[in-house]
Amino acid sequence: MARVVVFAPVEGDAAALGRMLEEEGVEVRTCADAAGFYACLDEQAWCAIVTEEGLDRCSLEGLDASLRRQPPWSDLPLLTLAGQPGVQVDSNRFARLARFGNVTLIERPTSRDVLLMSIRSALRARRLQFAVRDQWRALERHASTLEAAVKERTASLEREIGERRRVETALAEARRLESLGRLTGGVAHDFNNILQVISGSETLLRMLLAKDANERLVRALDSIRRAASHGASLTQQLLAYARRQPLNNVVLDLPLYLHASAEMLAGAIGPRVRFSLRMAHDLWPVSVDPAQLDAALLNMAGNARDAMPGGGSLVLAADNLALPDPGLPEAASLAGEYVRITLTDDGEGMSEKTARQAFEPFFTTKSVGKGTGLGLSQVYGFASQSHGIAFIRREQVGTTVGILLPRSAEAAEAAGGAQAAAPEVPAHALAGTRILCVEDDPVVAETMSSLLSALDAEITVVDSADAALEADYSGIDLVLSDVMMPGSMDGIGLVNWLASRHPGLPVVLTSGYMVDPGRLDTLHVQFLRKPYTLTALAHAIALALERGGAQD
Repeated sequence: MARVVVFAPVEGDAAALGRMLEEEGVEVRTCADAAGFYACLDEQAWCAIVTEEGLDRCSLEGLDASLRRQPPWSDLPLLTLAGQPGVQVDSNRFARLARFGNVTLIERPTSRDVLLMSIRSALRARRLQFAVRDQWRALERHASTLEAAVKERTASLEREIGERRRVETALAEARRLESLGRLTGGVAHDFNNILQVISGSETLLRMLLAKDANERLVRALDSIRRAASHGASLTQQLLAYARRQPLNNVVLDLPLYLHASAEMLAGAIGPRVRFSLRMAHDLWPVSVDPAQLDAALLNMAGNARDAMPGGGSLVLAADNLALPDPGLPEAASLAGEYVRITLTDDGEGMSEKTARQAFEPFFTTKSVGKGTGLGLSQVYGFASQSHGIAFIRREQVGTTVGILLPRSAEAAEAAGGAQAAAPEVPAHALAGTRILCVEDDPVVAETMSSLLSALDAEITVVDSADAALEADYSGIDLVLSDVMMPGSMDGIGLVNWLASRHPGLPVVLTSGYMVDPGRLDTLHVQFLRKPYTLTALAHAIALALERGGAQD
């Protein structure tokens, strides 16, 4: 209900105004003095009516202060009833009053209708002010809501931009590492062919000079063998980084494996480093190449040992993880169940720049001759090829290097000991065996032929898989083929062709580099990594012939 404030000290005036307003359905608030009048001029009042007698009891300063308390949207209508019998209205006084607010001067005597029309007009104006107030408040609420929405959207955009930058950075890093991988893989391929010639020639020399060998000659041949073996290890690390080597995966019982590995690592890091093992009691099995996992852990441990020249502590830890995990932002690209294996040292630590480059091949902070820079790159490549990741975390003291490996759905195999070394190849081991040798590198082909001829095998050489399609297989007992070859077909394509045209014909594949090692998974062939020894070659041929005979 509309409320009108009335300040009319003359009793008759107040009563008359009260009756008139009540008939209009208006609530009347009658004030007894100036202080009460000032107090009623608030936001709840619709209109104020004051007679000249009331004004005489008010001060302009008091009215000004009361009207200034109004909120910004409010302009309270003030009706003043001026004039007394025989007294002229002081217009200057009301002009000064009008400067303080929305003042309407009504000179008495006046008619009831004129007064009612003025009151109704003031109430209508006040009603519009209340509408403006409500709209103002609604706008403030909408503005507050909009501001909150803008802040939320801004925060969301900042998160999206941050995530996009993180993804773009990770993608750029992955592309850079992939480019390095292709480069190192190509280098390893050519290097392995060279090492194959060196290794094979060293073996042939031993065989040819066996009767006339002297100590000096044997030492020279031993040096060649050691150098070739070291070069083969380096190329294996390059291929591991490039993810271009086949993995001999088995499902490992990790608790048993890590307990055995702990002994190996403790011996590798030396007595000045305290070594400890921490494992979850229910570690999941993983499907990995044990030899490559051994190499990765040894490389990680060696890197940690070198970061603690004065000694320290090294912790090998393993636990299960369900990804994604906010606590492991390095694995944001992975999802599912993984096993985390970490080695944490309390050594010198890495700078941020070093940590970014640590997985790159040939990157090292060690002095010349102290490291190849291929250790952590092997860790990176092995983890990636095993469908996991490798990561480096800079700790407050020291460094953590870890790998994540996906959980295997298969049961772990029983732990076994190291494989027995292949026995020495007896003379004439391949006597009468007819072998088709497919090799595009003529020097490698010549070395391979010489090695096999030394075991009395009969050799036919062709320089490509395309040429092998034209061979006469009626007199062939086994095909020995490289994988990477020019032409319309590579070694794996040749295997598939042989399977359809000459099923059961034994095949041994060799390679120092493969673009997609996963293509070997479905083939029933023997595979040899270059460079290989004569013993390994003869053993692979014997296994292939044995398998082919069993199928027959």
